[in-house]
Amino acid sequence: MVILRRYPLWIGLFLLWMLLAILSVAFGVCGLIALLWGVSARITAGKDNLHKGALRIEENLKNGFEQKEAPGSSNLNFIIASSLSSFSGVEGGLWNMEKGFIAYSYPTYEGPLKMDVPSAEKNRIIRLSQQSLKEKRPLFGRFDGSRESLLLYVKPMNLKDNDTVIWTMTRVPIRLVSDYEKLIFFLSSILIFSLLLGIFGLRILQSWSREISRLENIIATTPPDQIPSLPLTGYRELDRLVETLVGARKSLIDEKNRKEELLKKISKNERIVTLGKVAATLTHELRNPLATIQLEVENALQSNDKGNKEPLECVQEQVERMKKLLDSIVLLCHAGEITPQENDLYPWLQSTVKPYEAAAIKHGVDLRVVPWKGSWCFDSQGMSRVLGNLLQNALEHTPKGGWIEVKVGKKDDKLCISVEDSGKGIEDEIREEVFEPFFTKKSHGFGLGLSIVKEIVEAHNGCIECKAGREGGARFEIELPWRIS
Repeated sequence: MVILRRYPLWIGLFLLWMLLAILSVAFGVCGLIALLWGVSARITAGKDNLHKGALRIEENLKNGFEQKEAPGSSNLNFIIASSLSSFSGVEGGLWNMEKGFIAYSYPTYEGPLKMDVPSAEKNRIIRLSQQSLKEKRPLFGRFDGSRESLLLYVKPMNLKDNDTVIWTMTRVPIRLVSDYEKLIFFLSSILIFSLLLGIFGLRILQSWSREISRLENIIATTPPDQIPSLPLTGYRELDRLVETLVGARKSLIDEKNRKEELLKKISKNERIVTLGKVAATLTHELRNPLATIQLEVENALQSNDKGNKEPLECVQEQVERMKKLLDSIVLLCHAGEITPQENDLYPWLQSTVKPYEAAAIKHGVDLRVVPWKGSWCFDSQGMSRVLGNLLQNALEHTPKGGWIEVKVGKKDDKLCISVEDSGKGIEDEIREEVFEPFFTKKSHGFGLGLSIVKEIVEAHNGCIECKAGREGGARFEIELPWRIS
C-alpha cells in the first residue's frame, strides 16, 4: 500500500482490473485442469472395475467347472450376475469363437432385467474378443462419445476351452463438451464483469479527477481565509475532504478574527495606557493651579466689587468645567477596574433609575421600566454608572411627549439590558464612532460618557451595541455573561 501511494490513483485501479483478469484466467485454467483430472479419474476407476469384475467372473467359473463339467446357460448367467453384483454400472458375459455370445448379465441395471447383449456394442465386443484370442492376452478398449465413454475389457479364459473370452463393459459419463461450455460461460462472465468493473472504475476516476481539479483550482486561486463554501461532490470520501477544507477555512477565519480582535484590544489598551499617563500628568499639573484659581475667584466674589462679578463667575464656570474634564479622563482610565459580585437585579434597577424619574417628569418624558426578577454577577457601581450615562443621554435627546424604556431580561445565558428612546436617533454611519473618546455632536460635554460606558461593559467581558429604535430613536443593547473570566 505504501508503494501504491507513490503513483496516481488510475494506476491502482488499472492494477486492480489486471488482477481480476489474471484471477479469471487462473480460475479458468484450474477449472480446465479439474475437469480433465475428473474425467481421467473416472476412466481409471472404470478400468479398475472392469478388470476386477472379469477376474471375479473367471474365479467363479473355475469353481463351477471344478464342481461339474459344464454349467448350463442359465447357470452361466447366474455366475456372471453374482460376480458383477458389487460393481455398479458394469455388465459382462462370455463370447465363444464358434457359438458367439453364450452368457450375459447386467445385475446393477436400474430398469427391467436385461437379458440380451446391447446390439450397438456387439460388433465392438466381437472385434476386441477376436483380437484378444489372436494375441492371447487381455485387451482394453475405449470408445469416446459426446456425452460418455464406453470402456470394454476382454480376457481369454484359462480353461479347457481356449476359444472363449470373458468380457466386461461399462459406460463413464464424461460430458466433456457440456462442462467445457459451462467453463467458457463462467470465464466469459468473469471477464465481462472485470471489463464492466474497469469501465465503472474509470468513470469514478474521471469524476474524482474533475472534483479534485476543481478543489485544487479554488485553493490555488483563493487566499486561505477567503475560500468560499465548497459544495458537496456526492462522493463520501471527497465530501470528507471538502468538509475538512471548510472546517479549516472556518478555523482560519476565526483565527484571523480572533487575531484582529486581539490587535484591536492591544491597540486600545495601548491608547488607554497612553491616555492614563497623560491623564495622570494633566491631573497632577492642572489640579493644583485650578484649585488656586478657584480659591482666588471665590475670594474675589466674596468682596463687594460688583463690576468684576460677571467675569469672575465666567472664570469659575470654566474652572469647574476643567475639573469635570479631568475627573472624566481619570474615570475613563480606571473604568476597567471592577469588583464583580452577585446582585439582586430588581432593587439595583430601581435604585439606579429612581434619580432620573424627576428629570423625566420635568422634561415631559415617559420613563418606562421593564424589570426582571433574578440575580446576576457584575460590579453594581460600574453598571449603575453605565445605566446612568445612557439614561442621561436619552433624556437629552428625547423631546417632550416622548418616552424612554429601560428593559432587563435574560437571553442565551446572558443578561440583556437595553435603553431605548423615541428621539431623533443616531445616524448609521456614526454608530460605531459614538464609543470613541472625545467624539460628540453636542455643543457641550467632552465625548467621554459612552467611552466610559463601553470600557465598563467590556471589563465585564460583555458587549454594547447602538441600534435604531422602534420609532427611529436610539437603542443601546448590553449583554453580560454570568461570570467574568
